[in-house]
Amino acid sequence: MPKVSPIARMTKAYRHLERLTELTRVMVKFGFGDLFNTLGFGDILIRARKLVGLAERPPGLTRPQRLTMALEEMGLVFVKLGQYLSTRQDITPADYLKEFARLQDAVPALPLEEVLNVIKGELDEDSLLEVSETPLAAASIGQVHSAKLPDGQEVVVKIRRPNLEKQAQTDLEILAELAVQVEKHLPFLAYIRPVDLVAEFKRSLLAELNYRREAFNHARFLRLCAKNSDIKIPWLHRSMCANNVLVMERIRGLKIDDLEGLEKAGFDRTQLARVASRAALEQIMRYGFFHADPHPGNIFVLPGPTLAFMDFGLVGQLDGKTKETLFKLAVGVARQNPLTVTQAILRLVSHSGEVDRDRLELEIGVFLDNYFSGTLGEIKMGSLLRDGLDLLYQHQLRTPPDLLLLVKAIVQYESLGSNLDPNFRVTEEAKPVLTRIYKKRFSPGWWQRLIKRRSLEAIGFLENLPRDLAPIYHSLKTGRFQMDMSVKDFDTLAQAVNKASYRLALAIVLGALLIGSALVVHSKIPPLWRDLPILGLVGFLGAAVIGFWLVLDFIRKDLGD
Repeated sequence: MPKVSPIARMTKAYRHLERLTELTRVMVKFGFGDLFNTLGFGDILIRARKLVGLAERPPGLTRPQRLTMALEEMGLVFVKLGQYLSTRQDITPADYLKEFARLQDAVPALPLEEVLNVIKGELDEDSLLEVSETPLAAASIGQVHSAKLPDGQEVVVKIRRPNLEKQAQTDLEILAELAVQVEKHLPFLAYIRPVDLVAEFKRSLLAELNYRREAFNHARFLRLCAKNSDIKIPWLHRSMCANNVLVMERIRGLKIDDLEGLEKAGFDRTQLARVASRAALEQIMRYGFFHADPHPGNIFVLPGPTLAFMDFGLVGQLDGKTKETLFKLAVGVARQNPLTVTQAILRLVSHSGEVDRDRLELEIGVFLDNYFSGTLGEIKMGSLLRDGLDLLYQHQLRTPPDLLLLVKAIVQYESLGSNLDPNFRVTEEAKPVLTRIYKKRFSPGWWQRLIKRRSLEAIGFLENLPRDLAPIYHSLKTGRFQMDMSVKDFDTLAQAVNKASYRLALAIVLGALLIGSALVVHSKIPPLWRDLPILGLVGFLGAAVIGFWLVLDFIRKDLGD
């Protein structure tokens, strides 16, 4: 992270003083003033307390409940932060997860005049006709209206609320500074890396605010799913998409959670649950590009049955290596092999400290035994994933954002399926897909692609090898080659070696004294005392002192350990 000069930080703090005071006022109101004081905002805390008085902590509410209410009152960015943390089961405690999951970003709809002003600012005045006064949906970032093109085609226009970026930028800068202070003043939270966490959240939120990025995601889904009969993606009018406006085909279907409507229309709900799971697995395992927010408002049912997906602001992406590791993880879980599962997990996650692999593998074994004591059909994927993330949380292992989006999406798909059919289990639907992928691994085509990929990697390595070795060769040639080595706990090791050497030296001296003294006594070398050589007696006395000292040293070590 680039360093920020004190002057720049002071300038930002002054510029955001009013907003920071407002946020502190909300935190004080809900009983979190002590936190701001700990983070070094004492002056602002005093000012905020003057605004709200001394009353704190609404009675009868838990700390997670109060924090959730505070986030709601602080506005869009903080609501989104709570929603983001509700997907971070690897770092968010369970009681907070439960409350954050309830955060809603519904807001009053913008009046039609403001909607038209946004559209006119982006598109030609005659591009759209008959924009509906009542929105189809309204949320904190965008609002959706039905409309018609001049040729009579029905479309949906999605507009972004004005002035969002400016307010979001202010709050994101404040969050970044708070993260720095958290790392500085709350070391017990260092393992979650607050600065990196806020940076990840910032990328996620800015991507959601970026309608051009959403248009790109939308177009990519159109291309990938063109031949998939289970999935329908609305046609996107690319020429009419801009920073604040998206225009797409209007889909008329039933919401996937409209159970009564689906029954009346004659849809088989069990079949719909299977279609939804197939659509999800296809996106994840085949495309490596998946819809990461499949809540009921974003999925409509069409005849076929076909599922129409909407809103591509939040998507996840998996590269080939990650998909391969996920497949190995799934195979390890299915075979209840703790070693394979542990190896796959450690390839997927990141960690700041040393991982106790033996303990992790042991606990994964217990975890698998607990879940696979029954049949596969009894396993709820949502519970399996949540408990798995909780295990990673206990070992302070961090899961990459796209994998957390994957977990979130799978849990939502299972919830959709269970709502349609209470006996539905994603695990049962995933089994044939994984079997098919496993069989493909033995096909000539799969091996051909693997050999080609590995060959290209080897060629790239050999191409770069001379360039990478050149600095080492030059250093050796000029006699300036240096090697730095770092051995973990070297000081402890050095102390142990020194102590052992010291004891060994004393033991050698002790042995020499005993042997020498015995020879002197046997030879009766004068001077004598009571017919015994004085020199031999002194030697035995010295040996006794050294022996006694060594015994005491060993006793102290045993007591210390």
